[in-house]
Amino acid sequence: MVAYKSASVPRFIKSPDATCRFALVYGPDIGLVSERAEALAKHFSAGRGETEIVRLDERDVADDASRIEVELRTIPMFAARKVVRVGMGARLDVPTLKALLEMQSEAALIIEAGNLRPDSALRKLFEGRKDAAALPCYSESSNVVSLIDEVLKEAGLQIDGDAKAYLIARLGADQALSRAEVAKLALYASGRGRVSIDDIEAIVGDAAEIALENFVYQVSGGDAKAALRELDRLGAAGTGAASALAALGRHFTQLHRLAAAQAEGGNVQQTLRTLRPPPNFKRVDAFTAHARRWGGGRLLQSLPLIQDAVRRTRLSPDLEDALAARLVLTLTAKI
Repeated sequence: MVAYKSASVPRFIKSPDATCRFALVYGPDIGLVSERAEALAKHFSAGRGETEIVRLDERDVADDASRIEVELRTIPMFAARKVVRVGMGARLDVPTLKALLEMQSEAALIIEAGNLRPDSALRKLFEGRKDAAALPCYSESSNVVSLIDEVLKEAGLQIDGDAKAYLIARLGADQALSRAEVAKLALYASGRGRVSIDDIEAIVGDAAEIALENFVYQVSGGDAKAALRELDRLGAAGTGAASALAALGRHFTQLHRLAAAQAEGGNVQQTLRTLRPPPNFKRVDAFTAHARRWGGGRLLQSLPLIQDAVRRTRLSPDLEDALAARLVLTLTAKI
């Protein structure tokens, strides 16, 4: 196959080459990668009767190195064909994968990866095969415009140029998050015929702010997997790990203030009202529960860890993702 350009990928996704059995979908926007991999899986399934779709991630392959081969070789019992989706990316062993692509199998394989350099062995493997495709996914303003037009048209809604420009500014680079926000807007404006700036102001949050808030609450809630996933989404949307850790420091500082008030028998509601900025009113219950669960002592011990990680990311920006991930695992292990 040829090496596809980002602009030509949507056309390929709608009508994949008939000889294509294997696809590498990659790029910095993990939401867009996932969305296109899902669409591709549906096309691989279309017209072939019942299809079994198997999803594997890093943990599946770490537990069993032969898992991908087993899934490709195993004939589905209750379906005519199988599609295997692997969310592994650059961590795959390319020589092993090359051998798997050479073997006889009726199953289709889709690999989902993050951003890959042009000299990536994984990219070269898929770009060099006639039965494979390497599909880059990079967010562009045209993608967001098409997404808005598509979702609003399906809902029977119109939007003028000024309102559309404002909506684009409110949306982030992550395709999946943007689609969810536009769908929410369409539901809010249902029956009105047209989306206004007031509608957007009322219902569409700033995607980066939403993702940051999700991240800090996932950490304080002890959900390492979700926090790391949100950290990846933030990076794909252009928000660096250093900014995420700074937000985490502010969050834990406020949690400590509330936990200290709880321990001293103070008025919780009064303390909440003094916090600046105040917690999102939709998250007050979670905020209060997290403060109580951590307690003042553990929160106080955690603050220097966060401050140290922030300092290290500034000194070594190339290591900020690894430093942030390590901090997330350290903090969530304390819950």
